[in-house]
Formats: sequence, structure tokens, C-alpha cells
Amino acid sequence: MDKLFRSLPPFKGKQRLARVLLRNAIKNRRNLEITGKYGCGYIIPNVMESVGFEIFINGAYEPEIQELIIKLLPLNGCFFDLGANIGSIVVPVAKRRPDVKAIAVEAAPWVFAYLEKNILINELKNVQLVNNALFDEDDKELDFFSPEGDFAKGSLSPVFTKEGVKVKSKKVDTIAKDLKIEKIDLIKIDVEGFEYFVFKGGENLLKSDEAPILVFEFVDWGEKQARGLEPGSAQRLLLEMGYTLYEIRDNKLLKRDTIFTSGYYNMVASKKEIPYSF
Repeated sequence: MDKLFRSLPPFKGKQRLARVLLRNAIKNRRNLEITGKYGCGYIIPNVMESVGFEIFINGAYEPEIQELIIKLLPLNGCFFDLGANIGSIVVPVAKRRPDVKAIAVEAAPWVFAYLEKNILINELKNVQLVNNALFDEDDKELDFFSPEGDFAKGSLSPVFTKEGVKVKSKKVDTIAKDLKIEKIDLIKIDVEGFEYFVFKGGENLLKSDEAPILVFEFVDWGEKQARGLEPGSAQRLLLEMGYTLYEIRDNKLLKRDTIFTSGYYNMVASKKEIPYSF
């Protein structure tokens, strides 16, 4: 029945109906293989978590973000997926855009293993993987907290679990240098409030004349727990670097004159004028 749900377009009440009709599968299935949209294959730890659930019933996670990335990436462009998790974004982007070179970075070792499998089963030759925590310092040993039941929620703060694992940090600038990448066209980042530190670690790239477009999220509580940051710190830093901020809303990009300091928003930052709809 889950295949039937994936074949159906989104409709009001689809998630609620799926949770009723597929409750046993959602509760009990582990390490399941799913073929989603565009023929993308996924091995998913469970379908209790939001990423797994969305792929399980819709065949894709955050399809609107995927479409935005697909549209904004130029021919033969370079895409960085920072906080790639199991590959829910990088897999469909790389599969639909074989011309693109993609770098996927994930900190949690056990989640990284799923990312490796998903790149392998999709036979993606245009993706390179990096297993490091992103930070504003290189080779720092950090505790990374990633609960096994909630695999999409990993953080450098113990907000989702108190059990951490030691991981080595890397700056975005260092990753690009090590991989001999001179120009990045687009970066998608999802690091649970630590975007400020990732941006600081990518200052050379982000301050350059050919700075990448950034697709990220603002979550007020996420920045609050990120080593004492004030909500909006990442946005302020981007403005200082010369970026213009946009809010993603209803498949449109709305230019921002001020930063967000509360709530949750999907955002884009760019130094070049970009389309207001996608």
C-alpha cells in the first residue's frame, strides 16, 4: 500500500490518512528500501522520522527545495550539500542533474553509512562524500549528537540526545581546497542552528566575487542553543558579507529588508539577482 501512496499526488489529509492505514509499517519497519520519485532509491533507517516518512509516502523529501536547487544550478555547476543526512536532497539533485558535481557532507558516522549506501545504489558517479562536522575550525574533535530513532536530527549541541560521538571538524573553505574546487555555485545547508559557524568557516568562498547561492533554514531555537548565538546571527553575518536575503514562500523568493529573529523559515541568500519564482 505504501507504493500506492507514493504514486498519489499530495492532497489534503494524505499524511493523516497514511498514518492511519500504514500505522503498523510506520511503527515497525526498519532499514527499508524505497524507490521514490525520479527512480531514486533510498535505504531508510525508519519511517517514524519526518524525512523517512515523507519519502515513504510521497517518494521525496522537501520537493520544493529540490526544484529550487535544480533551477538555480547552472549547467556543469558545483553543488555542496552540507548536512546531507541520508541523501534525501543530494540523491535526487545528482540523479536529475548528471552534469552537476556534488559534494555531500555529513557528520554522524552511522548516518553517513546510509548516505554511502544511497549514493551507491543510485550509481551516482558525480557525488563525493565527506564525513566531518562542519565548523569554523579545522581538525577540532567535537561531540556530535545524533539520536538513532530520529536520524535526521543531528547537532553539535545535546538537544536531541545526550549521547554523543567524537567527530573531526572541517571548514567549508578547507573541504573545497582539499577537493581542488575553485568555484561552488550553490550550497544547501541544514545544520540545526550552527549555520553561523559554517559560514565563518567558508569566509573565503562567501566573500569572493563568485560567492555561491545559499539555501538554508532559520530556526530561532536552533541558533539559541548553538553556543550562545543570538537568533539571526547567521543572517547578520551574510549581510556583512554582501549577501541579499530572501524568504522562500509559496514557490516564490521574497526579498528581505530585515532579518528574522524568531520563528522558522526557509531562506535563500545570493549576491546576484535571482528569479522571484520557481
